[in-house]
Amino acid sequence: MIITDARAIKMLNSRNEQTISLIMETKAGKVISSAPSGKSRGKHEAIPFSAKGIEFSISFANAISKKLAIDKISFNSFEDLEKLEKLIKQYDSTKNYSLIGGNTLFVLESAILKAMALNEKQELWEFLNPKAKNLPMPVGNCIGGGEHLIIGSDQRSCSGSALKSDIQEFLFIPKTKMFIDSYFMNLQAYKEAKLEIMKKDGNWKGQLTDEKAIASSLRVEQILDIMREISEKLKAKFGSEMRLGMDIASSTLFHDGKYHYNNPKSEKNSEMQSEFILNLAKKYNLFYIEDPLQEDDFENFSKLTKKSKSLIVGDDLTATQPERLNKAIEKKSINAAIVKPNQNGSLLDTKKFVDLANKNSITPIISHRSGETSDSTIADLAVAWNIPFIKTGILGRERFAKLNKLIKIEREMK
Repeated sequence: MIITDARAIKMLNSRNEQTISLIMETKAGKVISSAPSGKSRGKHEAIPFSAKGIEFSISFANAISKKLAIDKISFNSFEDLEKLEKLIKQYDSTKNYSLIGGNTLFVLESAILKAMALNEKQELWEFLNPKAKNLPMPVGNCIGGGEHLIIGSDQRSCSGSALKSDIQEFLFIPKTKMFIDSYFMNLQAYKEAKLEIMKKDGNWKGQLTDEKAIASSLRVEQILDIMREISEKLKAKFGSEMRLGMDIASSTLFHDGKYHYNNPKSEKNSEMQSEFILNLAKKYNLFYIEDPLQEDDFENFSKLTKKSKSLIVGDDLTATQPERLNKAIEKKSINAAIVKPNQNGSLLDTKKFVDLANKNSITPIISHRSGETSDSTIADLAVAWNIPFIKTGILGRERFAKLNKLIKIEREMK
């Protein structure tokens, strides 16, 4: 497959922030890729765009694309992405892609993969792994707060409001045989949660986070009480288990050596934070706990994982960087890890991260970002790489793009 033309442009993500999109053409046709961006970004992940600004990232993507076309560099397999990465490293050899930005490499590589699949008249997941047969289960962000932007019922930003949870995400994780059943269970859970929040949270006037999660002002235990009731109700209705989880995003709470909470006001040292998490996990039978501690605390992650029966998930801790995951494995810090391709930039390294996790019995969970686009690449990667969970949110056009792609793939596999 030879690239005949490509053009990078600016577009707006779901938070109305600028991001990069790439239109790539080959003899087989045209493909489009775009890159997301996170709000609570870990310090160990690749920077999204060049330190010189997004305009430089776009100019660089256009220049590299032109060179690929002029030099008629052939791409025919996933491994051929190495040709692009060797070229990129001639210009930017920094670990965090400070010159070009991780999103620039991600959008180039995802476009090349889509173009190769189109050239073979295959779906992306099928091109990457024609023997793939399993779909991930959705991890749905239902109620949220933390660093995620809060949008009022009048659609204006009210991010400065103290009336939100310190916990970034409260999650529903269905357990069904079919993806589409889990999809509808999460939709039903969201509807039930909205009704309960309307009844029990006098401060809630329709506010949502930028991932379309319900931005409740209730305290952690009050929210988990509601979620547990909904879980039991849906299990009785659908006959399938509805598991509960949280993304604490603890690095956003951590400064001056302590975890600072506003709702209610409190300060916790690492031992108190771990005890707080373990008590919640036991009381509410939490299946999933993401970033319960700050991003460099491998030791206390390890102690927590040893004591817990939950999935203890590293996100900021590992940042989709294989060397960070190696350290977590060595210290037995986690038993699950978030996979965000643009945290790394390189899809080759992202695949190494997934393979390393699987080899060491670490559950990989591929994830969207809070600032999303309608690009569905991560849905295809989840299927092709046999990743058991996908974190996409429950509502929103950009989230539906991934969810609907998985419904389509499930239908095609029958």
